[in-house]
Amino acid sequence: MQAPSLGGVSVPRGNGRTVVRLRQGSSLNDFADKIDANPASLVTVLFHLGEMATATQSLDEDTFGTLAAELGYVIEMVSAEEEDRELLGSFDIDLDAELEAEGDDDLVARPPVVTVMGHVDHGKTKLLDAIRSTDVVAGEAGGITQHIGAYQVHAMHEGVERALTFIDTPGHEAFTAMRARGAQVTDIAILVVAADDGVMPQTIEALNHAQSANVPIVVAVNKVDREGANPAKIRQQLTEYNLVAEEYGGDTMFVDISALKRTGIDELLEAVLLTADAALDMRANPDKDARGVAIEANLDKGRGAVATVLVQSGTLHVGDAIVAGTAHGRVRAMLDEHGETLTEAGPARPVQVLGLSSVPSAGDTFLVAPDERTARQIAEKRESAERAALLAKRRKRISLEDFTQALQQGKVETLNLVLKGDVSGAVEALEDALLKIDVGEEVDLRVIHRGVGAITQNDVNLATVDNAIIIGFNVKLAPRVEELADREGVDVRFYSVIYQAIDDVEAALKGMLKPEYEEVQLGSAEVREVFRSSKFGNIAGSIVRSGEIRRNTKARVLRKGKLVADNLTIESLKRFKDDATEVREGYECGIGLGSYNDLQVEDVIETFEMREKPRK
Repeated sequence: MQAPSLGGVSVPRGNGRTVVRLRQGSSLNDFADKIDANPASLVTVLFHLGEMATATQSLDEDTFGTLAAELGYVIEMVSAEEEDRELLGSFDIDLDAELEAEGDDDLVARPPVVTVMGHVDHGKTKLLDAIRSTDVVAGEAGGITQHIGAYQVHAMHEGVERALTFIDTPGHEAFTAMRARGAQVTDIAILVVAADDGVMPQTIEALNHAQSANVPIVVAVNKVDREGANPAKIRQQLTEYNLVAEEYGGDTMFVDISALKRTGIDELLEAVLLTADAALDMRANPDKDARGVAIEANLDKGRGAVATVLVQSGTLHVGDAIVAGTAHGRVRAMLDEHGETLTEAGPARPVQVLGLSSVPSAGDTFLVAPDERTARQIAEKRESAERAALLAKRRKRISLEDFTQALQQGKVETLNLVLKGDVSGAVEALEDALLKIDVGEEVDLRVIHRGVGAITQNDVNLATVDNAIIIGFNVKLAPRVEELADREGVDVRFYSVIYQAIDDVEAALKGMLKPEYEEVQLGSAEVREVFRSSKFGNIAGSIVRSGEIRRNTKARVLRKGKLVADNLTIESLKRFKDDATEVREGYECGIGLGSYNDLQVEDVIETFEMREKPRK
């Protein structure tokens, strides 16, 4: 039904219960299509509600909620997962129906996917070294694993050679987002705890990730060869977190190991396989198009976009058209963890894939599309939806009243950043950590662009326009870009350890805050006698009771403990007949307060100054 709304515009109205489904980042055009209205009339209605927006601008959920309530509709925002499912459905790809169609006969055994978790410096990478007999630690900045890697190893179990897929997740707390993803793609978690250090904050954090993902846990008690190691204490501590050792009557397997001396490794792998066989149905259908997840991705100088993917079901072949998040392409080549080429990869197999058009994000799902054209269309639609959602998230709602208030208070300072890293997971984790920095409401942090690969001319141009700082994480400037950055005066910072970047950005944000001042008391003097002077006004003959009295400092007058005058200045200060710049405690002096003459005996003159308060 057509009815006049605010501003006299005619807009179809709902009955207060009519549900309109919109995806994240929709515009007024999308809303107008759903309710069969003229977008221009919605712009007018929104303006009368105190919001200014164009018909094509991506809006947030609150703005749509305000508009919908006015017009008698209920807005239901479609989640990213639902939206993606609907998008794939439009290309006749139904992942849920695929799973339901699989019978027991289609499923074959697959290797377990194991994630190694634990506190920083408790020996996760050393353990993987011991398992793979390779040295990853030496190549890490500060001894901290900064990327996710995936490897497949083989172990003998009950006389049969079994494969295990390992995912190495970083241990530093800033990589929580990546580690959470590690727990989502995994079957079993190995929780590494140092026997000489005990349960630490990140041990608990890793434990929570694994438990929330309903992943069985095997505990590797590392560094048992060290002096002061107490494996029994670890077992005791972890009982508080519902991990009860088998020897205590529980169902969690604890294995004492020394990753450095490479002892207990076989027992640990056996414990993982036993737990997997007991707790999980590790089967998948290899005879279909591959589905899986991108664990890590980076831009290689010679090979282009390289993604490490974990196939979860089906078999991936060279030549398949694939789409991973907003990236698409044809699989040109596949490499295993040793750099050997493969022609196909079955379930639970991690492989490096070459041939993608761009770098997918860590945690993006990938699937094989019927052909390259379909893959490109899915990727493009995902990209435009993602861009719209990002624009909606960036748009801050501000009504006309709020705008006036913001103008009166002085504008909010914003620090704009461009983030570039060598791998997408690290960039995402860095952005996540930076956006958590909180130094109050006066300053704001905005990541205007993030990407993978060297810092390019486009990044510098973007930073020039938006007055942004570029942060490079394990990357350098592309050729001839340094000259451009110098010419444009763009600040480019390089980091190889994530918390140094966080500390610097936090310091920069604090530097943008307006200075805060606090009052510091300098001294007080008691008036003993008041001298009348035609030239200088009244002079207070005083004795300094505390601190010191200085000329040209701020002063106030107290009478019987009550404030009688404030915001005065010590305009003249004398010792006997001589001018003085300061008079200390216990000495007498003459104080002149300029035009203020209402002084009495026993008044107290306090002096103070305003000092800038350091930010905590």
